[in-house]
Amino acid sequence: MVQYCFLNGKVLPIGEAKVSLSDIGLLRGYGIYDGMTAFKGRPFRFMDHWSRFVSGAHILNLNIPITEEKAEKIIMELLEKNGLMDRANIRMILTGGETLGGIEYDFENPTFYILTEKWESLPPDYYQNGAKLVTYTHKRELAEYKTTNYIRATVLQNFRKEEKAVEILYVYDGEVLECATSNVFLVKDKILITPVENILKGITRKVVLELAEGKYKIEERSVREEELKTTDEIFITSSFKDIVPIVGVDDFGFAGGEVGPVTKDLMAKFKAYIAVPE
Repeated sequence: MVQYCFLNGKVLPIGEAKVSLSDIGLLRGYGIYDGMTAFKGRPFRFMDHWSRFVSGAHILNLNIPITEEKAEKIIMELLEKNGLMDRANIRMILTGGETLGGIEYDFENPTFYILTEKWESLPPDYYQNGAKLVTYTHKRELAEYKTTNYIRATVLQNFRKEEKAVEILYVYDGEVLECATSNVFLVKDKILITPVENILKGITRKVVLELAEGKYKIEERSVREEELKTTDEIFITSSFKDIVPIVGVDDFGFAGGEVGPVTKDLMAKFKAYIAVPE
């Protein structure tokens, strides 16, 4: 089956899509990215993702050559053409386009493309019995924005697999920040705690905070690394993973190695929420 993408104004077969070898996204890693999920042919919380994409483009002074309405329409067209009418992953990438002198770019001629692919779930055991995180000292550059710089995350994937962990948890200067591709939550005395600075504020993170509001006290604040050993529960969130319960960090566990009640409750609420997406 031919798979289609969107590149610089056209829907075309992926095999025909070409990006210049002098694209600044390749030569200098200069670009932004967003990943979202889709249910039944529609992108989930698209306005939130688009708003984050726009903020990233603004901070890097990149020109988005398409409107929000057109982008959403193209995504739905790609999902249909690629036969992805159940659950799917969507990726939007924007770079400055071809380089000028190897380091500059023409604001009026960016490179913009959209890819769709089948969603693949993590192992069911992770959701039923919990998974492990492994910590690493790192703080992302421009952490509040979703740039294409995933160098550290990519380099660490073999380490993550060796440690049998679902994710890398970044810590820096004694603070818990975020995972390589997820946000992290702690639960202490039924209080929901999540880092608020030097992180990318994920859309699934936002949905979880909405679902928790009114039932649980919420603290968005700095989280000290030592809190990992005294918390009652931990879970992570991301568009491609949903909510994943965590029962161990590095070489220590907590909560008796079982998924906690608050995590279970929020997982159930999130499952019900995405069953009838916007």
